[in-house]
Amino acid sequence: MTQSEEKKSQASIVQPHASPIVQTSVYDYPDLESLDDFYEGRMPNGFLYSRNGLPNSKELGELVAASEETESGAVCSSGMAAITVAILSALKSGDTIVASNDVYGGTSSLLKDELPRFQINTTFADSTSIDEMEGAIQNGSKMVIVETISNPTMKVCDIPAISEIVRKRGAILLVDNTFATPFIVKPAKLGANVVIHSGTKYLGGHDDLTIGLLCGKKEWISRASQFCTRSGSMAGPFDSWLATRSFATWELRVRQCNTNAVKLARFLESKNNKISKVFYPGLDSHPQHDTAKRIFSNGMYGGMLSFDLKGGYPSANRFVKALKRVTLTPSLGGVHTTISHPGKTSHRFLNAEEKNRLGITDSMIRVSVGIEGYSLIEQEFERALEAA
Repeated sequence: MTQSEEKKSQASIVQPHASPIVQTSVYDYPDLESLDDFYEGRMPNGFLYSRNGLPNSKELGELVAASEETESGAVCSSGMAAITVAILSALKSGDTIVASNDVYGGTSSLLKDELPRFQINTTFADSTSIDEMEGAIQNGSKMVIVETISNPTMKVCDIPAISEIVRKRGAILLVDNTFATPFIVKPAKLGANVVIHSGTKYLGGHDDLTIGLLCGKKEWISRASQFCTRSGSMAGPFDSWLATRSFATWELRVRQCNTNAVKLARFLESKNNKISKVFYPGLDSHPQHDTAKRIFSNGMYGGMLSFDLKGGYPSANRFVKALKRVTLTPSLGGVHTTISHPGKTSHRFLNAEEKNRLGITDSMIRVSVGIEGYSLIEQEFERALEAA
């Protein structure tokens, strides 16, 4: 072997340690036969056009699917894109959905305002009531949509019980696992057919990307990926790369957020002169605490909590204005502690009756607990509570 040939041989086995960003929209093919190989599945790791799939999103989908212990994963441009793809790739005109009555506001708007135009209608039920859910599912629904931990009252869904009902009815159970993450619970292991993530939140973790993920059986994800391609819902290479990079610290960040959230929830519950109620699954006072203990893993209950201030809206406004380090940020899952006001953001467009039914008040504050030193978080909330 010549020196030149030896160098080429060595170069062929050298790989980049960090995944590169594959910033291309299209790939070159040497001949017509190779195009046939791609389209007919004889080139399993091949790529053609970015809307059909790309290396960075393929890597991310495989990583998240492995974490959720599912066969396959697909990456979409946002969490809402993932939910939309999951629904429209599986259902047709005339089909019905049963959804938790406190699903994320964007999901609720999609189900209420958009899908009926395609003759796909939704019945809403309390996902913490097995009887109510079973009654709703009995009407021949094709899909059931729930969240592991709901926003903003942190209700915990009994996934094993609901999945048993759904299985008997031959429906599809879709679980949004954004708040919990696979390090707290793996819905597919409890009977879910499809697991959704808004990777914008805890997976990304730094408030600098927008992405969504679907996980499930290979056959199901293959169909969802096909619809994702046809609808143009594919994520781009840079956001996929950012999420893949963040994947390495996903579990570490979730654990630290959880550690801080447990302490903050207990601290807030002790302030009963200022706060009327704290919503956190890790507290004994939470209505689904026993369910959470049964289905959650590693002694974790998540990094999200909410609380109701005494004094109504004026008290909540004073509290927000008094914060210095903690910001009013209508998202979650980042490394910095932030707050949100559900009544003004995620559930803004619900009427007073709907908010009251869900327990969402004008004095409710939702907290996404970060990874800072806990003492700094407590000091910030202590000072703001005094102002409130």
